[in-house]
Amino acid sequence: MSVLLVDGDNLLTIGYYGAKNVFYKGTHIGGIYHFLNTLRRSFEQYQLDKIVVFWDGLEGSQCRRKIYSHYKENRRQRVRTEEDLQSYLYQRDRIKQYLEEVYVRQGEFEYCETDDNIAYYTQNSPNERKIIYSSDGDLTQLVSQNTQVYNPSHRKLYSPNDIIVYEHEEILIENVRLVKMICGDSSDNIAGIRGMGLKRLLSLVPELRNQPITVDQVRDRCNQLFEQDKHNKLIANLLTGVTKHGVLGEEFFDVNNRIVSLDEPFLTDDAKETIDLLINEPLDQEGRSYKNAMKMMQEDGIFNILPKAEDAWINFINPFLRLTRKEKNINNNKTKTIKVRPYE
Repeated sequence: MSVLLVDGDNLLTIGYYGAKNVFYKGTHIGGIYHFLNTLRRSFEQYQLDKIVVFWDGLEGSQCRRKIYSHYKENRRQRVRTEEDLQSYLYQRDRIKQYLEEVYVRQGEFEYCETDDNIAYYTQNSPNERKIIYSSDGDLTQLVSQNTQVYNPSHRKLYSPNDIIVYEHEEILIENVRLVKMICGDSSDNIAGIRGMGLKRLLSLVPELRNQPITVDQVRDRCNQLFEQDKHNKLIANLLTGVTKHGVLGEEFFDVNNRIVSLDEPFLTDDAKETIDLLINEPLDQEGRSYKNAMKMMQEDGIFNILPKAEDAWINFINPFLRLTRKEKNINNNKTKTIKVRPYE
């Protein structure tokens, strides 16, 4: 069983801005078209059996903010004007409606972030081959024997022991989590060791480029180097947990590890229960129809931007029809099914 796990907000943002000039009757549809086209192409390319899309829930950052109050507090709104915001939210809701009709599974839970949803799914579906679709570096820590990560920005599918370009430097993919913990992450407003960028960290621990490294190994190395040069302020900062917020000591390593790590996802019981259903149970067929999806595509003008060929719309919709057939063939002799969600 092969499944694609999609970071919905990440993919929509890429399409929203990447296809910013795609309109139909004055309405921007670039995000919708790019999202659907990406799913259909991925279905064919990776010979998938299931597609699952996760969305960031309302107040999704709340759990990590309780541990680290600065988490994402300065993140700017991706869309700048009220008109852009309404367009973005419209396309987000519209995509959810499409996904229900074409048998794409999806989840969105209050107080839960997409990364945690995907992490929980990978941890609890040992019999599935999983491909994560996201340009978010946090998700690279989930690579394993049966989980790969496709980064659309790099246009590359990553597996364990692969080398990845992170912050303009090449490192082993398993070390991205450690680097983010020590150096911080400006996009999530996580403060790292004062003065410690990836290039400087690599100068201290060059093994990060080609072998898995633990935080204890980094600290041991820095202790050795500090014995040789007790005036090295950068190493002193690392050993004592100095950030722009002050001298934090062991608290720095504990807090940064907890907010960066996906080993124990921050999820509500409702989210865990629903993701278990997404892993194990069939979709409820009631109310779902590819004809509804085709009607929506006509309304939104999706067919109007396809290549000018008689079979263009057939080629576009066919992967979703094959996905529908696969979903309908999943064992329906079970007591639970995943219901259609009533999106307005």
